[in-house]
Parts: sequence; structure tokens; C-alpha cells
Amino acid sequence: MYWEHLTSKTFQEQVINRVDTAILPTGSVEAHGMHCPLGTDNIAPAEFAARLEALYPERVLVLPAVPYGHTWDLAQWPGTISVSNRAFSQYVAEVGTNASRWGIRNLILMNGHGGNVGALQEAMESMAEAGMRAVLVNWWLDYSQDILTVTSGQGHAGEDETAVMLAMAGNWVKMEDATFNPYKPKFRVKAIGIQDKVLRHATTGDGRLGTKEKGEKIIELVVARLSHMLEDLWQDDLFTETH
Repeated sequence: MYWEHLTSKTFQEQVINRVDTAILPTGSVEAHGMHCPLGTDNIAPAEFAARLEALYPERVLVLPAVPYGHTWDLAQWPGTISVSNRAFSQYVAEVGTNASRWGIRNLILMNGHGGNVGALQEAMESMAEAGMRAVLVNWWLDYSQDILTVTSGQGHAGEDETAVMLAMAGNWVKMEDATFNPYKPKFRVKAIGIQDKVLRHATTGDGRLGTKEKGEKIIELVVARLSHMLEDLWQDDLFTETH
């Protein structure tokens, strides 16, 4: 079920006291090389949420996505929109805690953007204090071992992300503009003026190696992992009273 598709009446009849798990996709609007769409980080989590909803239509409720994230590192590239960590974290926390008013106990933060991670972890603490269980999924990180059985490498608009976009939104990918960034930093650093080296062409890795077939395999592996995660969450006895 999709939260925004329901009327207030059907929400009361079908959700309240019946559904306790929701998915909130979070992402960003930012440059992904010169070849992947600016909405890459929104497209992927929304698609993964849709796949889970199709598997568990009576148990999973999908919330409207939060499409803008914190993307300071890519702010100089055309089309990027960045919000502050503070604003993003508070917004997500308030969405989550308000969902809990209607019986949502488990909130899956289906994240597509690495710059959101710190703010999402802070938001999760607010949700936990409100009595919820918040689960953060960063699909390209959490399932990296699976992804690397399909691709030779990973990166921002690199082989894995490009492949997934070719499978999900192939018409929006311009492979003739795909590039390779060979630079591999030895440590994490932020400084004005180094983005052109660290994120040359707004990429890390080699987007030229992405294919639709690789993307379809990655999606299959990630959805399987996500399904197992939900099953584990529902079977978890963390909140079960013992006597």
C-alpha cells in the first residue's frame, strides 16, 4: 500500500491497528557524473520500496519520498540541490514520529544517498525515543559484497550505480557521456577546491562498465536481502515481553 494513495477512510480501515511497518525513501537531487540522472538517489530507493511493497502488499506501507538531501560535496555541479544536515535530519525525524501516531512501529529508511547517513542516524535517535524501531538501509553499502559478485567495482555514478540506473531508468542514462575517475583518496577529507580531483566529472569509479544486465542482477540480489531483512525484523523478539 502507498500512504498517499489512500483516503482517510481507507487508511483508518486498512492501516490503523493492521499495519505497523512503513518505508520512507530518502535521497537527493545531485550530479551523478554527466551520464546518470540528477534523481538517481531517489529513483533507486523508490524502486526498492516498490519491489518490497509488491512482495508484502498487506504488511508494508510506502510513504512519499523525501527527495532532497545533504550533498555539499557535489554542490558545484549543475543541477545539484543541497539542504543542511540539520534541516534534513529534523524533517525526517518529524515525518517518522508523526507516522508513529498512526501505529507505525517499524520505519525503514530506504536511503539512496551517502551524504544523508549522518543526519539519518540522528533522526533515528529521535524516532527511537518516540518508541519506534528505525532501520537504516544504504543499499550500495549494506549489500556491497553481493554487488561485487556482479561488478568489478563500486562508486558514485560508477559501475554499480550506473548499472542499476540502466535497469531502472535506462531512457534517462546517457552512456555516451560516461567517464572514469581513477583517483582513490587515501583518507576522507573535505576542503574547498579539491572536489574536481576527488569527484572528477562528479564521479568515482568507472561508469563506462555499467550494463542493464548487471543492474538487473544487482536489483535481484538487493531485493532478496531486503526481503530477508523485513522477515528478520518481524520475527525479532526485542520488544516481546518475557515473564
